[in-house]
Amino acid sequence: MNLSQKQWRGVLSVIQHLNDGLDDVMIREHAGRDLLDLLGADHFASYLWNDQAQQFGSPVFINMSADNLRIYESYYQFHDPITPKLQKYQRAVCVQEVLEQRALVKTEFFQDFLRKDGLYYGINIYVFDNANRNIGDFRIWRSKQREPFGESEAGILDLIAPHFRNAMRNIAFARYSLPDEGALRLDMEARFNLTQREQDVAVALLEGGADRTIADALFISMATLRTHVQHIFSKAMVSSRAEFCSKVLFGKGRAGSAQSQVP
Repeated sequence: MNLSQKQWRGVLSVIQHLNDGLDDVMIREHAGRDLLDLLGADHFASYLWNDQAQQFGSPVFINMSADNLRIYESYYQFHDPITPKLQKYQRAVCVQEVLEQRALVKTEFFQDFLRKDGLYYGINIYVFDNANRNIGDFRIWRSKQREPFGESEAGILDLIAPHFRNAMRNIAFARYSLPDEGALRLDMEARFNLTQREQDVAVALLEGGADRTIADALFISMATLRTHVQHIFSKAMVSSRAEFCSKVLFGKGRAGSAQSQVP
């Protein structure tokens, strides 16, 4: 894929935001602002999928009306002619791939929702967990005055997708009900030989805390936190939060039985 130096810098900036360990709102807001610039777009929205309620929630949006999005959450997501089709691809997809523009503009969805904020040409990407459940999305739109999105923009989003997936998986893990903390600590001590302080950090990671939030809560510096996290990952033989959460909450066997993933 041929990208300019400026585009590569934009891609790397988005990836950095997705790996910052911030909370889900800040991750998506920072990434969204960079994506608008990178893709030459005007509007951004991102939702997390609530599997229990079977609906989208936790919106983050840029250059869109909060009132209009509340209408989407209460009505239009259930009368949406494009999202179910876009989700099936599990890659970046331009809206016109699933519904011709001239057909889209005739829909209630366009006339009473998209048009209100000036959304005309769209490109979306949805990411899924290992159980093939949708966990989050980026929805990016241009105004009518611009050109439609194409293969170049889709390719950029596909480059970013694995990092977005990992970030959303971390957040999704935090939404699961954790086991009793005492039992969880005993399990991590037995499986990974974590110290008391490492257990404190590990529990906070499992709860989905951002790095700064964890450091402040434990009264330690960011450098000390990163050292603890490095030790935890090394002992658990993982290389990311997502892997660690998956191994603790859903993995079987003891840490020593796995192949080390840490350089």
